[in-house]
Amino acid sequence: MFQSLFINVWVPLMLCCTQVYWEIWVRMQLMGFAIYKSRSADRRSKALKASSPAPDHGHH
Repeated sequence: MFQSLFINVWVPLMLCCTQVYWEIWVRMQLMGFAIYKSRSADRRSKALKASSPAPDHGHH
């Protein structure tokens, strides 16, 4: 009795939960990577602006 209940309810529930957690984990990894890339690109552009002698603003 209990074993059939366990198989019928718990197994699909576990599969569903692991799939949801997997999707959340993948999205968090992708977001973290995107944030890292944008920050590194931002840092690089700031470094380029700081190293360039001519200011960006001032000439149109």
